[in-house]
Amino acid sequence: MLDGCRPDGVFHLAAQPSVHLSWEDPWTTYRVNLLGQVNLMEALRRLGLSASVHVACSSEEYGKVSPDRLPITEDSHFNPCSHYAVSKVAQETLGLMYYQAFGWRVFVTRGFNQVGPGQSPDFVVPSFARQVALIEGGFCEPVLRVGNLEAKRDFTDARDTVRAYRMVMERGTAGAAYNVCSGTARPVSEILELLLSLSASVIRVERDPERQRPTDIPVLVGDNTRLREETGWEPRISLKETLRDTLNYWRERVDAEQSAS
Repeated sequence: MLDGCRPDGVFHLAAQPSVHLSWEDPWTTYRVNLLGQVNLMEALRRLGLSASVHVACSSEEYGKVSPDRLPITEDSHFNPCSHYAVSKVAQETLGLMYYQAFGWRVFVTRGFNQVGPGQSPDFVVPSFARQVALIEGGFCEPVLRVGNLEAKRDFTDARDTVRAYRMVMERGTAGAAYNVCSGTARPVSEILELLLSLSASVIRVERDPERQRPTDIPVLVGDNTRLREETGWEPRISLKETLRDTLNYWRERVDAEQSAS
């Protein structure tokens, strides 16, 4: 594929992206995330392509950070708390190895919680939105099942995130890492309340032990100063707009799925 298109830039986002699934199947997580990237980098090297490479990594690499060290900067130490997080540390290290060994233009982003229409229901916001849509359509009982609502996360619209990736590739510093985040931590409970406020249905919320992780990080909030100053990036899409678009996406999708069945 690479020999056919001879790219001058590669955005490498292919991964097993779920913390939860990484606990269930660590083998696939490492095979896809780490060895998949080895396949990509070696294909570029063996073809002699001088492409710029963006490696999409994660705030999960930072792990649990003490409150006095928040917000998290790119200089914060790694403390991965899941197989997914370890795989992302490995991906970043691998990418920067090629930068050092061969002088490639490699850029790393550490994305915090991204959300938007089209995202898999394996993640917290689309999981909530899908359940709301099913309840609104009368396809299940009016109970929304949740995991840890106390965790605080830094949410950015996926469309703003995509702009950040492109701007890093065009204006960033090779060999550097960039936090992609809003800079604001919000409790998951607040996200749920905002989503529920967008629905006219009466919905009961219940805790589901199956949705709890073996380890969970209390607070993740990033400092996006480097990204802003070096690229001029700013988030454009408000959280409420993101949630409305995500819920509308799942309303349409649930209707289509139920009609097809």
